Amino acid sequence: MNKEAYLNELARYLKLLPPEECAELMGEFKEHFEFARLSGRSEAEIISKLGHPRLIARELLTQSQIEKADKSPTLLNVTRAVKATVSLGLFNLVIVLLPFVASLAVLAGVFGFGFFLILSPVVLMIQYQSAMLILNGIFLMLVLVGGGLLIVIGALKFTRVYYNLVIRYLKYNLTVIRKDVTSFEE
Repeated sequence: MNKEAYLNELARYLKLLPPEECAELMGEFKEHFEFARLSGRSEAEIISKLGHPRLIARELLTQSQIEKADKSPTLLNVTRAVKATVSLGLFNLVIVLLPFVASLAVLAGVFGFGFFLILSPVVLMIQYQSAMLILNGIFLMLVLVGGGLLIVIGALKFTRVYYNLVIRYLKYNLTVIRKDVTSFEE
């Protein structure tokens, strides 16, 4: 594989990025090739040092997804960042995807419990079907609705923290992968 074939293949994999970001990255790789050539390295040596274009593209796409999730931490963006990180290797399936799914299930359970408490007066009304019993249980209903509201508000606040923690973990994971690849190449 020569420089042109390498760059063409890399550009093909990077088409998922926004055009300006793709052009910027391709410019950086062209500069890297030119700088390395001026240093006396051959194209084959440069290509072997860089690695396969598909792997580089995966890492760059993952980095892009993590940055996008960092700028706009929504469930969709964080999930895309996790999915991109998992695509870097089978090992990430265990250390990234499983904890993410488990923690997301716990968070969904907390939201579900909070909403159940908010809706619990409806269940009590259906269960008692009597105005006198509803009046006796009004304080219980207020406590349940109040507790549900507190849980949902707390879960909403924690969700932002959770997204930031997931993004930090993904960045750390990407850093570890880069170190592993660099130490493996040396």
